[in-house]
Amino acid sequence: MLKAPHPMRIEQPTFPLSSHAFAAALRTGHGRTIQQVEGYGLMGLEGDVVSACVSCLSYDPQCEAERAPWLASIVQRANLHTEVLRAIDASAQALSSENHRDMAQRSGILRALACAGSKEARRLLYSSFARSSNTSDVIGAEHIVALDGMEGLKHVARQLGRWLQADLDFWVDDWGADQFDELAGIEGGLAMLEGEAEADPDIARYLAGMRNTRESRNAAPNRFDATAYSGSEIVAHVRNSPKDPCHWFRRWGAQASSDQRETVFAALVASDDPQHVKRLCRCFAKTGVPRFDRRLLQWIPDADDQVQWAAVRALASVKHEELRRVAVHQIANGDMATGIALLVNNFEAGDFALCAKHLQRIDGADDVHHLVGELLDLCEAHPGLDALDCLLYVYEFSPCSTCRNRAVKALVKTNSAPAWVRAEAAFDADPETRALVGAAHAARP
Repeated sequence: MLKAPHPMRIEQPTFPLSSHAFAAALRTGHGRTIQQVEGYGLMGLEGDVVSACVSCLSYDPQCEAERAPWLASIVQRANLHTEVLRAIDASAQALSSENHRDMAQRSGILRALACAGSKEARRLLYSSFARSSNTSDVIGAEHIVALDGMEGLKHVARQLGRWLQADLDFWVDDWGADQFDELAGIEGGLAMLEGEAEADPDIARYLAGMRNTRESRNAAPNRFDATAYSGSEIVAHVRNSPKDPCHWFRRWGAQASSDQRETVFAALVASDDPQHVKRLCRCFAKTGVPRFDRRLLQWIPDADDQVQWAAVRALASVKHEELRRVAVHQIANGDMATGIALLVNNFEAGDFALCAKHLQRIDGADDVHHLVGELLDLCEAHPGLDALDCLLYVYEFSPCSTCRNRAVKALVKTNSAPAWVRAEAAFDADPETRALVGAAHAARP
């Protein structure tokens, strides 16, 4: 990888956005999307917004804030209600459109538009309440309950009860009263259903299904206990079970005694088998290795990414001058994520400038996400104004709104966020990011 001769400068976006820039911002959830809509209109990019409503573009919907309310706000600002509702309806009719992420997002958009008064959105929300094929996953239940409260909850419970009757393999989650009310967002919701069940067989069947699930879980055999293994048994397991990826070693290592970890550490530094090393390193993913050992450095430049990263994670908590030299070497040679991970506990003044000098725009959302995650760990471990360029890199290029939120939080905490970032972040897809800059603005004299 070519070295950047100067730090990459992250500049304020220029409006109106190009079609490429608008599509990228819509995908990542940057606030400049709304700035474009409010200041310049969509300028022929209506189709991009409609497509984004139909197909979820979030990098990691399980970890990121729900994107639907933000998209619905764009729809309302741009007056695209008719086009979006038509597209969602058409997608619901297409057999090829069944994707859990997409369906969940459409349901959320319909709820938001129904809350704003759209009768058609309400109709579509209720009609979109459905099961994913061949699973017990349900789409739309929480949005119907959030929209219509007790009446919505009764509707959902009745339909779940009917599915339980029609499919013996279908099951529903079991919740205690407090959990149920918290999830449903309705105080006394479970008690209300129990009262309704006396006259409604479908609701009664749903409540019985909850009880059956609880009883089945209570009767299930005890979960696998990783902590029952000794260090010697861990080493033997690696040798005798080559097909086990041993991800559970992380849990073992976090709870094992120091003596047991020492047994595994001795086997780790003595091993010349990369696959054994990869799995043994997982025992130290949460705790780090007990001390530096030069023999582990051979795995840092390993061609196998999994071996390399297992070794990096095990070594990252160690402070040692040789690890610092390796970190600087990796950064200078383009392996930014590895170098930065090893730099967190081997940091010196001027290291942010070193990192910024070598930061470049890279392709591949997963590679970018990996890099910005390591940059954030470094910035959070060593907060200060010197981290500005690295934090702006994260803000601009992270595919994930959660990582962008962490960058904004660090910028706000050090009072180093440029005015354009504060203005843009006020329209971010992540509500916590919006709240951060709002609170910071309110606190200013």
